[in-house]
Amino acid sequence: MRKKKFEEVIFDKFDIPLVGIASIPNAQFVGNSQLSIDGCIGIKKYEGTEIIVRAKDYILKITGSSLNMMTFSGGRVTIRGYISTYCVEKL
Repeated sequence: MRKKKFEEVIFDKFDIPLVGIASIPNAQFVGNSQLSIDGCIGIKKYEGTEIIVRAKDYILKITGSSLNMMTFSGGRVTIRGYISTYCVEKL
């Protein structure tokens, strides 16, 4: 089990959501056909079957078919297509 960061302990204690705070990306799904992610700083891989997005301390891997990046602006990326898996890895 990993040790919690200071900000995670404080947010837990005061019941404050971590989403959008402390470099944790926020992901919003619309079914399995659209995904919007806030807090993105770059794209590592962009193919029709896999898109890898970089956030400050995380890598987000999206796999599926007919994946298209619709927008990437202001730290927000929107992906459309058939999304089969979504994985977040801490750097």
